[in-house]
Amino acid sequence: MKLSTVDAMKLFATACLPLVLASAAPCKPEVFDVGANFANPPASVRPFFRYWVPDATVSDDIINKDVEAIKRAGAGGFELLGFYNYGGTQSEPAFSVTDWAKYGWGTEAWRNTTRAAFRSSKEHGLLMDYALGPNQGSGVPAHEDAEGLMLDLVPFNATVPFGGSFNDTLPGWGSGKFVSASIALVLESRVANWSATPGFENTFYYNGTRQVLASDSLEDVSSAVSGDGHLDLNFPSSDTGLEFRLFAFYQKRSGYREQVSPEKIVQIPQSPVDGYVQNGSWVNDHFSEAGAKLLIDFWEDSFLDLDLRELVREVGQYAWEDSMEFGTGVAVWWTPKMLEQFRSIIGYDFTKYLPLLYSHVSQTPGPLPSPDRFFTDDEDEGMSYLNDYYKTLTTLNRVYLETLQAWAQNALQSEYTAQVVYNLPMEMAANIPAVGIPETESLGFAHLVDAYRQFSAPANLAGRNIISNELGAVQLEAYTQTLPELIWDTKLSIVGGVNRIVYHGYPYSGYYPNTTWPGYTTFYYRFSAMHGPRQPAWEYYDDYMNWTARMQHIAQSGVAKTDVAFWVYDVTTYEIFSRYNSSDMDDAGFTYGYISPSNFDLEDAYVQDGILAPERQAYKAFVVRQNDSMTLAGVQKLEEFASNGLPIVFYGGIPDSVLSRSDEKDLESIYSILENMSKMEKVHIVPEGSLARSLISDVGITPKVAVETDGRWMTYWREDEVSAHSYVTLYNDASGASLGEGRSSGKVTVAAALGAPYVYDAWTGEVIAVRVCQHDEENMTIPVSLAGNQTAILAFHHDETPQCSLDRLPEGVSVRAASAAAPTFELLNRNSAAETFECHVEQTIKLPAAASAVELSDWNLVVESWTAPNRTSADADYTYEAVKTNSSAFSLPSLQPWSELSNSLRKTSGIGFYSTNFTWPPRPASDAQAGSSGAEIDLAYILNTARVWINGHQVAPLDPVAPVADISSFLVDGDNSITIVTATTLGAAVREYWEQISVAGAPVTLTAPAPREEAAQGLVAPVKLIPYSSTKIEGCYNLSYRRDEVI
Repeated sequence: MKLSTVDAMKLFATACLPLVLASAAPCKPEVFDVGANFANPPASVRPFFRYWVPDATVSDDIINKDVEAIKRAGAGGFELLGFYNYGGTQSEPAFSVTDWAKYGWGTEAWRNTTRAAFRSSKEHGLLMDYALGPNQGSGVPAHEDAEGLMLDLVPFNATVPFGGSFNDTLPGWGSGKFVSASIALVLESRVANWSATPGFENTFYYNGTRQVLASDSLEDVSSAVSGDGHLDLNFPSSDTGLEFRLFAFYQKRSGYREQVSPEKIVQIPQSPVDGYVQNGSWVNDHFSEAGAKLLIDFWEDSFLDLDLRELVREVGQYAWEDSMEFGTGVAVWWTPKMLEQFRSIIGYDFTKYLPLLYSHVSQTPGPLPSPDRFFTDDEDEGMSYLNDYYKTLTTLNRVYLETLQAWAQNALQSEYTAQVVYNLPMEMAANIPAVGIPETESLGFAHLVDAYRQFSAPANLAGRNIISNELGAVQLEAYTQTLPELIWDTKLSIVGGVNRIVYHGYPYSGYYPNTTWPGYTTFYYRFSAMHGPRQPAWEYYDDYMNWTARMQHIAQSGVAKTDVAFWVYDVTTYEIFSRYNSSDMDDAGFTYGYISPSNFDLEDAYVQDGILAPERQAYKAFVVRQNDSMTLAGVQKLEEFASNGLPIVFYGGIPDSVLSRSDEKDLESIYSILENMSKMEKVHIVPEGSLARSLISDVGITPKVAVETDGRWMTYWREDEVSAHSYVTLYNDASGASLGEGRSSGKVTVAAALGAPYVYDAWTGEVIAVRVCQHDEENMTIPVSLAGNQTAILAFHHDETPQCSLDRLPEGVSVRAASAAAPTFELLNRNSAAETFECHVEQTIKLPAAASAVELSDWNLVVESWTAPNRTSADADYTYEAVKTNSSAFSLPSLQPWSELSNSLRKTSGIGFYSTNFTWPPRPASDAQAGSSGAEIDLAYILNTARVWINGHQVAPLDPVAPVADISSFLVDGDNSITIVTATTLGAAVREYWEQISVAGAPVTLTAPAPREEAAQGLVAPVKLIPYSSTKIEGCYNLSYRRDEVI
């Protein structure tokens, strides 16, 4: 680590650290020149944007313009996705405003669009992810009878009375390939009203029936069906139940597409469909190797030419698929060899249980598979049989994922990234390791840190260092989502261990037919956000993108280390929810993740010296809760872990349940092993309550970073052996607190052997030595104060010795060092009263009082208003560029929201230019000797963006939840000017134009409600000038604050 020069110190003197070490006063103490690795991270660790391209009619020049804009905003690349209007409607007739036979996904036109995107990415020094298909990256052009397309299982049934017979053709014969026939005794049948949510908006209700089948009556009668579908079967009489039911099942192509066929489109004329490439894209089978190969073969044989293949290898980063959001295309998930695979994987024949499949949806949200739902009279109503089916789906989907991962690595020198399993009836944790870059999403994971931990822990255990997140999709915020809201989500993702952000998203900016201002908007305005130059704030995005890049740089370095593993075993992931709902683990500083017994066979899942996965997370203990579902293989591994010294903690008692019918045979063995384990030295049974307290007092383990705070902090730890650094990201979770509220103070304690502590400021790129700390031979404690929802990065340089000059500071006082090693530094006092310190050499040091903080007033405001162009049609030369007009100047004695300044501003989106003047230095405090050596500017909080200039000099980027910066080097004696530029979202302008907006010919009034009115815009909190006095301290290694001494 090289010390900064005097020039570098001057350069960074304006940036004040809003994270407060040992003080509530927000200022950084020291700066180091760390080069470009942290201050200017490379493209590979910068955030990406999902880049929505409507179809292949787009302009190469506009693509290049968009890519250049993405680069200027500070992103590292983009994810190219041919959106095709969310695949187009599946109904007949379908709609499109362009010729998809000529410009559809996979056509020559789309290949050239893809080529243009790759070339632009290369030209601008960016990286590019590329969707493997249209819409959600999952479809493929193919012959309609090709092997590997998505299948469905179609059910039919007939009623047979007691003592009756069936001598006829099976119901539904000819509907597809015959799979099976079965019979069952119906014990109960009642009218039921079912609900399902086919989309993201409305719940639908269905009239149907709830029928209970006698489990021991289920029988496969497929062998009695003749080749022409005839069945002759006599049924017995029965003293119980209502009737018999005959079921027949047929396999057929689902016919569901990720891009509709041009032959279904009637809106505009389509070119002749000369072959399957022009005929849209089918969803492929995601439960077989054949489904993966169908996709691979199209890319290898029909899509990749030599030039495009070379571009993929040069600047292509990841081949990508979205989550499996095509469950609306099937009643149930099916694949050609499902029954054979089930028997091979699970061990019994599932055929007679097929009627149970239609009692649950194929995805969440998703449509009801059937209004008639069948259950068994077992205690669990047949759920254990379904869980075995879900286990089979999980295994077959893993084959699909592994096939694409191997191809991406070997053929493209790339990685495969996919959104694995969630919202589906499969086990998420089991399949996460199957892909090179597992991806999740903030929408499906509902902004839950605990949910992210469920995803990141299996990935980390599998050696997946980078975990991606499609982040920022929020319903009905297409043009109202703010940047502080966006990075709030980013903070949750990173502290949850999901460390690569793909922002959702950047829409193509060029002309698209029948689309009005503000331009092509995906999802018909239903989801956020439409980033890009159409947003007034776009010019200021780089502050936020650079912050994200630095946060990711740290979060991707080294290896994630985690204190505690939780057992999790759930073979469905229909819903994502928090599995540990107490805050006590976070409050104590414990990091934790969730590991499934399906992950126990991973290479690094072993115990050494009492630590699980020492090369990965290095878990100190494994927690199993009393209500967890067990597996025999899993408990055998637990016993092995305990024998090798890993503490196993049974929280609330020893579990006694399994999930699936195939596991029930193992219950006795499972319970026997668990009972034996309870007698082992390393096994602890603790009551429900404070798990953290039990881990510390009963088990004897402590967190890597112990936390004591008056708020709720979360931590995320990375260990980088290459640089010999450890990093802990701190996050103050103040969800629900009002803007500007939620600050909390406390201290963190780590092992003293970690080395010298630093703050890595992700807003400015500076690395700052920590001088306020306390350490002995074992531990080092650092006082910290964080604003509500603020993050901070503490780093520990292993090869350096801590220089703890002070153990604490009073509020309003901070330290600024000229050197990390020498005992020369400055104390900055912002208080209007003097402060006294005592040096170890019995020297009393008095800090002069500072002038009182000044609330700046008499502002001048000019608003640049962004409105729709004065045109009634969107022609081919339509640019969608907003009309920008400046308002008359507003004179503001104090700052107020725009809505309170004028009714017209209530309806305005745009940029606000604020200016005023102040005198420096200000009038001193009551002490005649008091003065001001320097000052900070404090904006309280930022609604969207804000940049500050002092006397024409731009101040360093501001953290929106703690926007404080040192401006001392820009001040002059006498009159000083300050300019603050704020930018809003485009929401207000869009709301005013709402009735005239359309996308691809669809009036937006039919697809989404108008944007909400923002509560406030502009600068709304007082802007304060905070003077401080500076006192140079020399020759004093240990300085103590004397609280009772005032001068």
